[in-house]
Amino acid sequence: MRWLLLFLAATAFAADPFFNGKDLTGWSGTDPDYWSVEEGAIIGHSTERVPHNTFLWSKVPVSNFYFSVDVKLTPNARNAGIQFRSRPHGKSEALGYQADIGNNVWGRLYHESGRGKLDWRDRGEKAVKPDAWNHYEILAVGDRVWTAINGTLSVSVRDPKGEAAGQISLQIHSGAAQTVRYRINKLVHNPPVALAGLNEAQLDAELIPPLDVKASVPAPRSGTKARSGTIKPRGEVASAEAPVPVWSERIAAIDPGSQKLRWAKPGFDHSAWKTMPVPGHFEKHGLPDFDGVVWFRRVIQIPKDWTPRKSTPATLHLGQIDDMDVTWVNGRRVGGFETPGHHFTDRVYPVPAGVLKPGANTIAVRVMDHGWGGGLAGDAKNFKLVAGDSNLPLNGAWYFAAGATKAQLMAPPAASETPAAGLPNATLSTDPYGTDGFELRNGEVVAIAGGGTIGRQMELGFLEAHLTTAQPFPIHVRDISWQADTVYQMQRPRNFGSQLEQLQRIHATVLVCQFGQMEVLDSRPVAEFIAHYRTLLDELAPQTRRVVLIGPQRFAEPPTPYLPDLTKHNERVDTFSRAVSELAKERDALFIDLSELDPDTSDGLQLTDPGHEQLAAVIAHQLMGKVEFTSDDKLLGLIQRKNQLWRQHARPTNWAFVYGNRQHVASSKDHRPGQPRWFPKELDGIIKLIETAESEILKEVAR
Repeated sequence: MRWLLLFLAATAFAADPFFNGKDLTGWSGTDPDYWSVEEGAIIGHSTERVPHNTFLWSKVPVSNFYFSVDVKLTPNARNAGIQFRSRPHGKSEALGYQADIGNNVWGRLYHESGRGKLDWRDRGEKAVKPDAWNHYEILAVGDRVWTAINGTLSVSVRDPKGEAAGQISLQIHSGAAQTVRYRINKLVHNPPVALAGLNEAQLDAELIPPLDVKASVPAPRSGTKARSGTIKPRGEVASAEAPVPVWSERIAAIDPGSQKLRWAKPGFDHSAWKTMPVPGHFEKHGLPDFDGVVWFRRVIQIPKDWTPRKSTPATLHLGQIDDMDVTWVNGRRVGGFETPGHHFTDRVYPVPAGVLKPGANTIAVRVMDHGWGGGLAGDAKNFKLVAGDSNLPLNGAWYFAAGATKAQLMAPPAASETPAAGLPNATLSTDPYGTDGFELRNGEVVAIAGGGTIGRQMELGFLEAHLTTAQPFPIHVRDISWQADTVYQMQRPRNFGSQLEQLQRIHATVLVCQFGQMEVLDSRPVAEFIAHYRTLLDELAPQTRRVVLIGPQRFAEPPTPYLPDLTKHNERVDTFSRAVSELAKERDALFIDLSELDPDTSDGLQLTDPGHEQLAAVIAHQLMGKVEFTSDDKLLGLIQRKNQLWRQHARPTNWAFVYGNRQHVASSKDHRPGQPRWFPKELDGIIKLIETAESEILKEVAR
């Protein structure tokens, strides 16, 4: 009987019309010339530039399924994907889930022509063997989606908004010549829930909400796929279902207790840990001068007659935690504040009905301190578990253990975590130093960094106007510059966060930098300048390695003899510019040469408004080989308004009262007991105004 069942199963699979291994029977596409079958694999191939995305569609519908396929992409710098639960959209597009393929996107989940990025972590990228065969698995059951690459779990998303059924399609992305091979192993309908060596319970524990970023701009003008330009709020993150923020991404990758949340599980044995009196700062109780992650655990006993009924949830009070936390009860996350600036916020977390049980119950708190004192540091009276008229005090001895240090969390990823410098950067441009020029994709987020010159350029909007009008689809431009920024120092207020956090908060996909002119006036040698520049780019590489480096511009003669003549430094400017050019080649970035720019200045250094218009035109010409934008007061006014809103949101003048060291004063807090502070919510409300302003910009460009 066993052999008969195996025979019938094999026969059923052989008869599956999904792919016969010989030809493309059962498959169709708008560009059949790109597709063929060789040695049992479906081949997508082009020796010339592909003008638009092309898809090969299977006629077999899928809903709950497991799909196993081996994929080989050459060169690895190109881009492809596997659509599932999808349907054709327009003349040559797809709408639905895409399991992404290609350098810097392997193993990520994207919603083609729709919602954009859904799971944009890089877990699968680490397992990829470039230019070789890679085993790709997709498991979709109900509203749960998982993928794995070479046995490493890549995507784990619960997505109630997603499509429940559709088709599978294979993609060749637009761009330079490429070959992608899909060696299909099997398609299983209504499969068991198991993947990457994990059972259903373990896979469910990995699920997170999708980024689910709705488009903040009108539909793409070209009909090609849109990417997210949405800004992550800085404000309150106190929900048990809150999206994973920046600190948590680094903690999850590095902190030992956060690996599969081992130290949060109720069954974890913490008896070997030391104890610490709570409340108090841990620097005074066994961890002097420590910055980073510290775990606290405590087991409480709840009598049978105290346990809240299902209709009466309990409330966990942990006072003030310095600085950030995530808290679990019996392994269930009940809340957390995962952005800096909440060290004066009382933690009051609802415990869902059914989480607590009679007898032993475990509370685990992961504290992240990024400077000064840290720990469970509020008043003793505020440490309690409350249910109805009953409460259990929680002050006293807690077990504790140090996790990852701040230095470990902020260190650039190891070579195994990110692609090495010098790898092809074709997603920025298919031919960065050739004739293809600068290539942006639909919905790109371009972050522009630098000092005062870039800051003023962003206020005026000339460069953004060039970038916006040159693309047949929406892009998003974000200013992350700051007056007096250099590669040596970037002064920010307390709790502002790192440059990497800023890039991650805006979902940056391209980074444009201009540094060097002010550094020329410093006495440090060019080698030291480049070393600091390289360190800065390494710190930002986890978000994007797609970089444009703008060289420093030469100084002009002052308009009056009463101002210093800085042109004597121009030889040194040229030296720094050549060094930046070499750095760009080293990192496979694009380089913009400003050595021939002779802009209009007010003092030999500061550009006038016409000078900024010149600067933007030179940059745009070198990036795109053409300058299409001509001065348009209405468009510039809309861009200037959007960037003013962005600056009000990103760096408000009352920073100390909102996120800094003045949060405890009366005017900074909500006067109602237990209510969240209103300042952060007001600033997060500006995000919608920014999105509206971007919509107005795109409407104006489309005219």
